[in-house]
Amino acid sequence: MRSNVLISLIFVSLCAACSGREQAAPSLDAGTDSGPDYDPSVLTVPFAVDDHYIPSGCIGDCAASVTIDSNCPSRGVVDAQGECHHFVYSVNTAPDALGWAGLLWQTDEKNWGSEQHWHVAPGATHVHFWAKGVVTSSTPGVATAPQITFVMGGINGDDTGKACDAGLSCASDACTNGACTAPYHDTLDLVKQETLGADAYSLFEIPFENHSYGSLVLSGFGWTVTMPAGASTIEFYVDDLRWE
Repeated sequence: MRSNVLISLIFVSLCAACSGREQAAPSLDAGTDSGPDYDPSVLTVPFAVDDHYIPSGCIGDCAASVTIDSNCPSRGVVDAQGECHHFVYSVNTAPDALGWAGLLWQTDEKNWGSEQHWHVAPGATHVHFWAKGVVTSSTPGVATAPQITFVMGGINGDDTGKACDAGLSCASDACTNGACTAPYHDTLDLVKQETLGADAYSLFEIPFENHSYGSLVLSGFGWTVTMPAGASTIEFYVDDLRWE
């Protein structure tokens, strides 16, 4: 009987000691830094454009004449980031056709300056992507290399101040007190024309050089192209699109 009592006392004593150690464990100080500050509205460099921008800003004959999908038979590079984009621009014979088309990657669908959305941290030096394409002539069997003008930035609300009403849309989709307004705009307005190869992807890196993008970037990428005389379609691919 005494041995059973002794064992019980030892067990209780040990549990009390364990409880004491648990209670003595240090707690986090209220002022302890739990990690680095993070602002979800600021994009740090590098980043994949498709993670933060969407190709939604049709210009020229784009809405009527360009098909957009991700049907790429191959990627530009094995470890490509973001989406692979496939574009087919077909000739538009309508009387009001402009003869050119373009597309801008925007922070939100059709954001022409009505919303700010993304700020980009300093440090980016260029835009990186892989591309290829071909121009098909209306003459069977004839194809040439397309010349695509690539665009970084460029949303500047150049119709600001134009008279408008509820039935007239503005570039920024904002009509205030009878006039178009564009409260936000790109400071970056960089364009570079490149000739694409037809058989294989080529790597393109377009430097910003002295073109400042500031802190606010409404359009992270884009392109425009003019339909050549005698052409029927311009088909091209853009992949692994990044700011670095």
